[in-house]
Amino acid sequence: MKRGILYLILFILPFVIVVIVNESVRPTIEKEGFEFRGVQTINPKSTSLYKCSWNCYFETTKHCKAYHTTFLKPYFKHIDPIYFGIIKSMHSGNSYQLMNVIFLVVLIPLIIFFLLFRSIEMSYKIKALKKNV
Repeated sequence: MKRGILYLILFILPFVIVVIVNESVRPTIEKEGFEFRGVQTINPKSTSLYKCSWNCYFETTKHCKAYHTTFLKPYFKHIDPIYFGIIKSMHSGNSYQLMNVIFLVVLIPLIIFFLLFRSIEMSYKIKALKKNV
């Protein structure tokens, strides 16, 4: 029973954190969002050197990578094929937005949860083996 509650908390917690961070940042945004494909966005489209905006969505290589990813620059040669491969695969589907939700909101969190679940199960098994020795 305790493990079930632990796994449930670990499954729900990332989604709760995303909502809390998103809603706590919303009041601090000074500029008005813009309408993108019929949906009002939180962030503005204007360019900023200090934080990401919708301009980073439209100009990933020219703007976002140039100004917002200084820590990751040495790793671009490893990250870029994966990142742009994911973007390309999302564009190849019928709906980029739906693919984005499926991949980033469902698939990746489920993979992370599964790996975390397996890690915890292994740690319980190791603990039990040490206890029996």
